[in-house]
Amino acid sequence: MVYQNRKGITRLSVWKKWSELAKGPDGRLSGSVCGQDPNYCKEPASVPPHEWPDDITRWPICRKRIAAVKKIHAAEHMACEVIGHPCCIGIHGECRITTREYCNFVRGYFHEEATLCSQVSCLNNVCGMIPFHNPDVPDQFYRLWTSLFIHAGVLHLLISVVLQYYLMRDVEKLAGPVRIGVIYIVSGIAGNLASAIFVPYRAEVGPSGSQFGLLACVFVEFINSWQMMRNPWRVLAKLVVMTLTFFLVGLLPWVDNYAHIFGFIFGFLLSYALLPFVSFGPYDKRRKVLLIWVCLVAVVVMLTALIILFYVTPIYECKICEYLNCIPLTRDFCAEQNINFNKKLDII
Repeated sequence: MVYQNRKGITRLSVWKKWSELAKGPDGRLSGSVCGQDPNYCKEPASVPPHEWPDDITRWPICRKRIAAVKKIHAAEHMACEVIGHPCCIGIHGECRITTREYCNFVRGYFHEEATLCSQVSCLNNVCGMIPFHNPDVPDQFYRLWTSLFIHAGVLHLLISVVLQYYLMRDVEKLAGPVRIGVIYIVSGIAGNLASAIFVPYRAEVGPSGSQFGLLACVFVEFINSWQMMRNPWRVLAKLVVMTLTFFLVGLLPWVDNYAHIFGFIFGFLLSYALLPFVSFGPYDKRRKVLLIWVCLVAVVVMLTALIILFYVTPIYECKICEYLNCIPLTRDFCAEQNINFNKKLDII
């Protein structure tokens, strides 16, 4: 480590490594570092029963040093000016001890208050929003529904508004805001879960799963009203052509077909279970009540299966799954969609 001493001379620090055969004071194996030492920290102080552990990776950030550090005869490793601090770089959550200038150059997050990389949570800085409950586990499950309200630009937002205006307005008047709200949110969450499972290295936002849930809602309303329509086959043809067109668009880059498919499936099942219906006789009523329970059970089972796939047995590599989301018409047609987690920044 390079540091500057009291005389302004920059030099390499002396590294004293302790081992099991040659232990440090009080039998310690983790020694002090440049700018941090348990013996020179007032807050939090290393005193019984809250002694700093004999593991440098578990040391806290020293918020207040004792006054002796500023004296002439203080230890050099505490009196020197430390210019290297943890810097969180890129989407990898990578941490490097570097200068503020370099950290700004690579557009990182500079932790001036910390000395060691173990004292910061770079993945937390990358993800943002509410901090992790456990710094080692990214537990921001709420992104499954918060991403439904985020868009990738004005055009994306405009498309969402137009689709929801034409799909949601009449259905919401018919079924009420509560039923449609449940269908919208659950379909979107299921679509996001499926997308995170089958194409995990793709950052996506928007309510496409919810919108396909609304499209499925229109299908269910059409099926329930089949006997009351003058020309149902023509309406069915229009709905099928429109739906297939949307699914074909989902094969283009930056369009999430897994959110479309699973949003449609969950929207279809929930619509059958929640939308009001007209029955034609006792037999038809019993059949539809049974169908409601079947759909509700199917939703619970499928949602549970998706959660297990995501949290318990995640799919990290599925080459075949990518073809349902984007067909590579050329060599680089789908190349820029995934986040490249193998790419590292070179040290300059």
